[in-house]
Amino acid sequence: MRRSRVNAFASVLCAGAAFCAIFAFATPQAAAQLAIAGDVSVPENAKMLLASDELIYNNDTGVVIATGGVQIDYGNYKLVADRVEYDQNSGRMKAIGSVEMIEPSGNRIYADNLDVTDDFADGFLNALRIETTDNTRIAAESAERSGGSQTTFNNGVYTACEACEEDPDRAPFWQVKAQRIIQNGETKTIRLQHATFELFGMPIAYLPYLEVPDSSAKRKTGFLAPSYSSSDTLGYSVSVPFYVAISPYMDATFTGRGYTRQGFLGEAEFRQNFANGEVTLRMAGISQLNPDEFTANTSDALETERGMISSKGEFRINPRWVFGWDGMLQSDNNFSKTYGIDGYNSTTVKSEVYLTGLTNRSLFDLRAYRFDIQNADEFNSAEHKQAVVHPSLDYKRTFSDPLLGGELALNVNGYSVSRQTDDISVKTLGPDRYRGFAGENSRLSAELEWKKTVTVGNGLRLTPILAARGDLNSVDIDTAPADYDGVFAGNGTHARGMVTAGLESSYPVLITTAKSSHVIEPIAQVYVRPDEQLAGGIPNEDAQSFVFDTTSLFERDKFTGFDRTEGGIRANVGVRYTGSYNNGFTTQAAFGQSYHLAGLNSFATPDLSQATQNSGLEEDVSDYVGMVGFTYKGISLTTSARFDKDDFRPERTDVRAGFSKGRLSSSLTYSEIKAPRPNTYSEDDRREVTGSASLKIHDFWRVAASANYDLVNDEFDSTKFGLLYEDECFAFSLAYENIRSSTSANDWSVGARLSFRTLGGIDTGGVDRPLLEPSF
Repeated sequence: MRRSRVNAFASVLCAGAAFCAIFAFATPQAAAQLAIAGDVSVPENAKMLLASDELIYNNDTGVVIATGGVQIDYGNYKLVADRVEYDQNSGRMKAIGSVEMIEPSGNRIYADNLDVTDDFADGFLNALRIETTDNTRIAAESAERSGGSQTTFNNGVYTACEACEEDPDRAPFWQVKAQRIIQNGETKTIRLQHATFELFGMPIAYLPYLEVPDSSAKRKTGFLAPSYSSSDTLGYSVSVPFYVAISPYMDATFTGRGYTRQGFLGEAEFRQNFANGEVTLRMAGISQLNPDEFTANTSDALETERGMISSKGEFRINPRWVFGWDGMLQSDNNFSKTYGIDGYNSTTVKSEVYLTGLTNRSLFDLRAYRFDIQNADEFNSAEHKQAVVHPSLDYKRTFSDPLLGGELALNVNGYSVSRQTDDISVKTLGPDRYRGFAGENSRLSAELEWKKTVTVGNGLRLTPILAARGDLNSVDIDTAPADYDGVFAGNGTHARGMVTAGLESSYPVLITTAKSSHVIEPIAQVYVRPDEQLAGGIPNEDAQSFVFDTTSLFERDKFTGFDRTEGGIRANVGVRYTGSYNNGFTTQAAFGQSYHLAGLNSFATPDLSQATQNSGLEEDVSDYVGMVGFTYKGISLTTSARFDKDDFRPERTDVRAGFSKGRLSSSLTYSEIKAPRPNTYSEDDRREVTGSASLKIHDFWRVAASANYDLVNDEFDSTKFGLLYEDECFAFSLAYENIRSSTSANDWSVGARLSFRTLGGIDTGGVDRPLLEPSF
């Protein structure tokens, strides 16, 4: 081998060893300090890959020079430059020309020149630009790195907006220019000194000091974005939250709100995470400066020292069991709503504690709860009418082992409730409606059901059903119903039972064509059972929302709860149809009728809550019920109705239409309930239309709206509208809502929010839950 080739080969080896020494001298800790955000270390025994057009090693000066498309890959660090020089004597490396470095964290660093020590603790960069993993950007004339953890950018610009592709020199929507931008790797913050906030390149505000977390900081102590609002009774307000990261598993937010008319409201929220759950504690309070700004003789006006405390928690005991709670206590019945305490500012607030368990074949749910009806009227009895549930129980289990070849299921349900005031709807004409009674009422029910499906003949399906149920009621109410057509059982303990024997037969027929398939299934059921005991004679708490339609036509017990149970001999007859086509078009339909054959018709007996009134089942031959619908490529239409058995007049009609495709999602619902015939109670027809739509009109623009229109009174019950613009660096939303109240004037509000990504935003409040929220 020639001496020149030997020398060249030795030079390459020396140069490679020198470049390896650059990273070898840097300990894992020092290498981690290079990262602009996050702690990323070089793995032990990491190997370096170097590629360049030319590599020169000078034995006399100890300088290694790589030129021409230099690429270095070492420990997940990647560096590209036109020229790289390493001086073994000074321990400094210089990268020159079109420098681009990708850190293990994913951050990209661009610079004209880079000059750093071999341990990366100190360095200097010219014409620097950084793109972090969360798409924030820092550009500066120069940058200095010192102490291994702090980088100072001189005459820098900070923004989260991307540069315009057509005109990269045009100013972004927003940016912050600062004399100095200091990135601290230990505190994970970016501090801007002597900064100017700009919109479209125009200075808007001078900020002597601004600090934001860097992209690696998941949680960081500091001020959050303030919000603003205005109110006739509260005045103008500004809210400034302060976030505290107490530990990796605990944090808190302290918020101070200043109201021009009512003074200072303090709010604190503590959050604690555990291995299997989390707990939240919230407190808020105010000493009102001007209670007389509120309407006289309301809780807002009568109280000066006001406050609330709430707690929320949930723990997963094991993969099957969950225990949790969510409760609130406040000084009066309207504080949280008046001052808009997040999560507790609705008209009805539910406080509860629960234990739930779920397996493949069983469900257990035990909970106790009560309702706070937030109303400023001190004499309003709405909250006292609400039941305090202590507790309610649901347990369902389907046994895995067959019994006589069939399926056995157990259903247990119970509750204990109390009220302070009767919940009665007094009618001028007709019987009063007793939704609930002052006093206490309890019930425990258990039911076993066995059924087995067999196929006989040429596809006929037979399903025998046997069921047995027992109920134990305890009634202790203050006042018995006065205006009631039925027989009230009275206070005391009441036991009742029900046994059922039934048979369901169906004959599904499959029809296929070249492009579609259809299933037509005639169904007939008959249930034999004794009369309902104490029919309408005990309080009805959980079976008030009764609707007879195709979804309940083939139910063994059509009541929605356990306080009423269907008795007597009844037959249900109908047909179901489903169809599917190769082009994606699907159809479904159902139609049928129910017949009371013998015994006491439970739907013809009086009910304390009037749940069976005008049900369509009160006569021996029921009304007809039907449903038809289709879906096709995002379009859906479903119509269901109950028709009078004599003249086929629609007694109840529901039409639901929906469309969802691409940028548009919408729905429209029409509902109509006819007044009963003969109309002895002077009731009116009820008709309303509810619609909602959401449209993405551009890559960055979305609009949404919803409305509820009362066709009888010819007015809107509620209207809502929202507009949102959102791109990679900021979002703006505007929301409007108008809700009509039967007891007061229309209540309308407007809310707006401007959010700058990574900086925060401005919130005017006004709307409890805007229709549109930015994704960041």
